Amino acid sequence: MKKLVRSFGLSAAAMAFFACSGDDVTKVYETTTPTVGMDLVAAGDERPDCDDDHDGKLIYVADSSMAFFCSNKEWLPFGGETMRGPTGEPGEKGETGEKGDKGEKGAKGSKGDKGDAGDGCTLSEIEGGVVVTCGSDVDTLYNGKAGVGQKGEQGDACSLKSLDGVGVEITCGSDVDTLYDGKAGSSTVSVEGGCTLVSDENGVVTFACEGGDVVLSKALCGSAAYDPAESFCLLGKVTALSATCAGETIDQRKQFCDPREGGHAYDYVVLEFGGVTQVWMAQNLSYGTDLEGESICSNGTETCDEAGRLYDWWSAANVATSESNTKQKMNQSYYQGICPDGWHMPNETELYNLLNYNGKNANGMSSMTMGKALKSTTGWAEVSTDVDGNGEDLLGLNIVPSGSFSPVEGDAEISVIQGEELAVFWIASEEKDNNAYTKAYTLVFANYADNTMYNPSPKGIGASVRCLMDL
Repeated sequence: MKKLVRSFGLSAAAMAFFACSGDDVTKVYETTTPTVGMDLVAAGDERPDCDDDHDGKLIYVADSSMAFFCSNKEWLPFGGETMRGPTGEPGEKGETGEKGDKGEKGAKGSKGDKGDAGDGCTLSEIEGGVVVTCGSDVDTLYNGKAGVGQKGEQGDACSLKSLDGVGVEITCGSDVDTLYDGKAGSSTVSVEGGCTLVSDENGVVTFACEGGDVVLSKALCGSAAYDPAESFCLLGKVTALSATCAGETIDQRKQFCDPREGGHAYDYVVLEFGGVTQVWMAQNLSYGTDLEGESICSNGTETCDEAGRLYDWWSAANVATSESNTKQKMNQSYYQGICPDGWHMPNETELYNLLNYNGKNANGMSSMTMGKALKSTTGWAEVSTDVDGNGEDLLGLNIVPSGSFSPVEGDAEISVIQGEELAVFWIASEEKDNNAYTKAYTLVFANYADNTMYNPSPKGIGASVRCLMDL
């Protein structure tokens, strides 16, 4: 059993040493059916105003499974019940025109299925027109020449015809609509040109309409439709909102599950800057099964929950210790090492993009202040009585102090150093010395420094591991 010895205080010699020495499967939906995107709201009262900016747009209301169409500043139901146009503001009364020739009598249409009883409609004549009252809805139709009103474009005058007490037929030019009397209830009759909701699943809503079905997507991830109530779009893939990891439910918008050792959930953060996208673990890796080399919990603690594990190079790179002087295949795009499947150790290009993309990072800060920008807001040792060593955690990476351990020979004790003053991370890059790759690069954070340090270190020291998602 190796004895853990904690030492404190960051000396110049110590810094010189670093300078020289049940898992759910993600649910993905795919579709090749052409879809039309529309906006989604949870409830009807959350719909935006139907103004000029939304004219012609579709919106889907989740709590009623209904779609609406914005026309003439009013949301019209799209499917389900019979659709009727909005009540416009009356135009000015036009001049009385000459009486036209009597048109030919049109053929009587077939009577549709009688719906359940609804509110009846009544007609009352007024000067120059007629008032149509159906329940609480009141419309006014004016006679007169075709002309331009205050709120509408030029159109044809309308006429009314009673249908033997069962309703009224309204004729406006070539358009003919029929309003039926009946008991209150929902009608199963589809009006000419109307649509009926037939399904609401897998992120799409399907309406049966005259001339063929219409499929509307609730949301799109690339070309794949998905239901925002169940899934979200993660880097072009439809991903379930929740999953089970180690018997616990996790929110996959914030965490992913490493299935090894019975499952371990890790926080992650998506960073986008300067055309670059990176997905970083926001916690230190704590996997500790079947490792080469040496590994202990950070800070020499009994559990690894707080700051993960410290690994020497061979355990972090997942290579045999006998290969210490052999250059690994680090020139490939991703080097997995000890990271979970689908994740890898950070390489120099990815590190540069994070710390100094074109001279500045996503927050406009130079690399000389990235240490403070990335360090966690708590946990770091004070530099002095009036200066703490904490950072700002501007990108959500939450770099906590995890310390290191010193390189040892044989079965000697492992000394944990700088437990609350340092955080050291392995990078997938090695240093050649006298024709042998005996060192690898580390990224170092310190409580007293606003910047970061990037140095070749002996492969025997202990450092933390942060993984990036393969993109």
